[in-house]
Amino acid sequence: MYTLKIQKILNQIDRVDNNNEKVRLLVQAIQLADDNQDIEWAYDMRLELINYEIDLAFSPESLPAFAWILQAHDENPNLFNEEDFLWQYKWMMSELYDNPDVSREQIESALQDFQMRLLRNGYGKRAIYNERLSDALVQKDNDLIQAALEAVNSLERDDMSDCEACEMDAEVSAVLLREGYKAAYEKARPLLEKQFTCAHVPLRTTVNLTYAALRADAGEQAAELAAQAEMEIYKKEKDSSILLSAIKLAAYYAKTDLSKAKEWFERFIPWADGPADRSMFQIACLLVESMEAFDPQESFTLDLSETHSLYRGQNSFTATEIAVHYRELAHSLAARFDERNGNNNFQKQLSMAAI
Repeated sequence: MYTLKIQKILNQIDRVDNNNEKVRLLVQAIQLADDNQDIEWAYDMRLELINYEIDLAFSPESLPAFAWILQAHDENPNLFNEEDFLWQYKWMMSELYDNPDVSREQIESALQDFQMRLLRNGYGKRAIYNERLSDALVQKDNDLIQAALEAVNSLERDDMSDCEACEMDAEVSAVLLREGYKAAYEKARPLLEKQFTCAHVPLRTTVNLTYAALRADAGEQAAELAAQAEMEIYKKEKDSSILLSAIKLAAYYAKTDLSKAKEWFERFIPWADGPADRSMFQIACLLVESMEAFDPQESFTLDLSETHSLYRGQNSFTATEIAVHYRELAHSLAARFDERNGNNNFQKQLSMAAI
């Protein structure tokens, strides 16, 4: 009977187009498989859950699901193909870096395990350095960025490397930090012209350059980039993985078009309530900075869920109330990440933004 129940849930999943709902239903189906010790079905559905959750702003179910997959494979190596979940391992490395409660030692241990599995399946180490570079860029640590970039570029691409669009986007981000907007814009031309694309690029690149262009007094170019970014966001308007890009574009509008910025913040702040991770740190910084552009008593109507950290039993918040909430979050996360990383890179970012 449990197989019929699972199949009914899977049929229901096929009829919905909301990934949050798909994940919720898969959790139910996985529990049924676990209760009936159906390891093969539980394994397949956990992989499917991870594939759906990667297209959401936050992935709370993925890491425990992947830990289960690793254990199931290692205890039953003849039953499952390790190569089937190596790409998901890349995503889970990002989840580990995202969590300030995961120590550097635990991250390094996971990287070594990931590397071992890559090598024994015929892949190289480039994917490992993709992850190190991604973390260095979030920390905005030029020394770490340089070391990771050199390591990435010293190795041949393979099927486990980040896609070409994402690798080029990472290089653009590195140039932006080290050489400034003009050099980054030139580096980004193949992405802006869509010679290389993926699920996140060129949107991420375009938004980053929009924000940087305004700071570099390239207002006309910033407006052109913003228009391109807005078109990309509208194409993915139901995909919550656009959250950070959408908030960053709204932060640009806070400096150029307050009414439009308010519209965007009212739309996307209700999404800005995930686990304490690197994305929430960046989002919090952008929101604090943006609220300074509004009158302190400017009222925002926010349709928040009762579980949202900003929820106060009301749907109206002043710019000051929003700024205070996310300022506290930014400072808390900066302290936690810096303690984990053994440096002050996140505190530096707060200081530079005067948050």
